[in-house]
Amino acid sequence: ILRTRWARLVARRRRGELIPPIEVYRVGELHFVSDGHHRVSVACALGLKEIEAYVTEVETVLDADGIRYRGDLIVKDYHRIFAERVPLIPEARADMKLSDPAQYAELGEAVEAWGFRLMQDEGQFLDRETVANRWYAEEYLPAVRLLRDADLIGDMTDTEAYLAMASKRYRLMRTHRWDDEVIETLLTKD
Repeated sequence: ILRTRWARLVARRRRGELIPPIEVYRVGELHFVSDGHHRVSVACALGLKEIEAYVTEVETVLDADGIRYRGDLIVKDYHRIFAERVPLIPEARADMKLSDPAQYAELGEAVEAWGFRLMQDEGQFLDRETVANRWYAEEYLPAVRLLRDADLIGDMTDTEAYLAMASKRYRLMRTHRWDDEVIETLLTKD
């Protein structure tokens, strides 16, 4: 059936008829076909540069950079959820780089926990944006500086090192602070 359908489309085009429009979703500069895969295949086989399409524009929180395959959308979804939970300014969000997309959930949990402790200490409610940007300025950047100075980052990204060392710090010392004693413990104990 599929081959017959494809052959009918080719025959229609050779008779000078137009290929019916396809339906696509546009994310940034990328297009994802939702209806019309055979028509796209025929258009490519015939060397057509354009094909009529009904386009649904999809507005996203994050840009479409790095999306090449369907699986990349899953990775972007982890980023999107993190961006909603932790609404950092764009420059700070660009610093958050993790090789394992599932770690964005772990990072989101860490930021929210830090924010909860901050609100408890200050005795006031803080919105997500305030918590996110204070975490970045008051927790993340100073911690990454300490880790870098102690050569504890290695081949990890700054964010991966932060998560790994924060977890190790709590496992070894049951603390949330960053100081010379913590760095010494991270350097000398497993």
